Amino acid sequence: MTRKALTALALLAAAGAAQSQTINIPPDVFPPESYFTANPGATVNVCCSDGILPDAPDGVFTFNGATVNINDAGESGFFTLDSFIEDGIYNINDGGKLIRTKFVGGTGSTSFNLADGGLARSGLWLQGNTSGTITGGDIGLVASGQAAMIVEDDASCTMSGGDIDTFILIQDNATFEQSGGTIDGGIQVNDDAEVTVTGGSSGTNGFTRSIGSVLNISGGTIGRDFVAEKGTVNMSGGGFDVNCAILNSSGVDPVWNMTGGALGSDFRAYDGTFNLSGGLVGSGFRLGRPTGDGSGVAMNITAKSATLDGAMIPLSTTPTTITARGGETLTCILLDDSVVSFELNESLVFGEDRFRAGALLTIKSNCVADTNGDGTLGPTDFTAWIDAYNNSLPACDQNGDGSCTPADFTAWIANYNAGC
Repeated sequence: MTRKALTALALLAAAGAAQSQTINIPPDVFPPESYFTANPGATVNVCCSDGILPDAPDGVFTFNGATVNINDAGESGFFTLDSFIEDGIYNINDGGKLIRTKFVGGTGSTSFNLADGGLARSGLWLQGNTSGTITGGDIGLVASGQAAMIVEDDASCTMSGGDIDTFILIQDNATFEQSGGTIDGGIQVNDDAEVTVTGGSSGTNGFTRSIGSVLNISGGTIGRDFVAEKGTVNMSGGGFDVNCAILNSSGVDPVWNMTGGALGSDFRAYDGTFNLSGGLVGSGFRLGRPTGDGSGVAMNITAKSATLDGAMIPLSTTPTTITARGGETLTCILLDDSVVSFELNESLVFGEDRFRAGALLTIKSNCVADTNGDGTLGPTDFTAWIDAYNNSLPACDQNGDGSCTPADFTAWIANYNAGC
């Protein structure tokens, strides 16, 4: 054989040694990190409790694009609590378990997928360039007072099923989307993170805690005692349980925009701004803190019509301040045709609402061109109108004929040019 042919064979053999391989445990054992360095894109199937990973010398175990499947009664994890996984795909299926493992996306792309099975002892931690998907299974068995899941540093996670024990913490520019499943504790949002809830449920004591925190809810339910301390809550559907609040101790106040959904009883609007244009509000609504004169909070209602003790209130796009605090009843038909009523008591009356004298209460009619409901006109209103048109939403009807047709586009242009 020629030297050229021998060289070609040697190159092929070297390439073959570095090709993706499959490890099945059992009968194989979990390989060291050096194996994945030499075999990018490998596959590891763990089907028993012998799948404990060896600790990486530098505290980060790099999978080099490998896929790890934890199946049946399989278990996988590190011996220590401070080791991380990166650059791999981790799948938990068919009752598998993961213990003491944290995911970090410092190198490559890291993803975690939980379909059936569970995480124990240390919950789930997603960090950096990491994405997570939860469609089933359970996450929990963490120590008392600890989060069952932390998503931070630009990581992302979606949840459509399964159960998470205790609370979850979403922070540092991370995103979390829940469309199903159950979170036994509250959703806690901090440090410019964004959470979107379209379904499923979460438990008590959730919060938004920093200026950049955002909670969007269009479906599902959020448990009692949720507090917007800072940031923004955008509520177009779904529901909050009792005793929730916008309540801030210092700094920039929170904003709560409500265009749909339902608030439970005893909602406390003590600080910031509460904008209401749709949805239902439970009994015992409180505007303004019980101490002092209740100033420091504003409630702005946008309605199709309103009455005060049965007398019509003339509405325009310029807000009208309501100063009555003698027990009068304010009844409003909101933009989504929901009907809300408030008892304007300055003092606490058991079972009724309370509106403190120093709290600002305004009401105005709708500016129809303001299709995103943010109180101003801008290019984003056109995008919002397109969405309303495509989904036959009420905001599409710009000419007031009760239907959504191409003629409403011309009407929107006219309404926009007329201003508000």
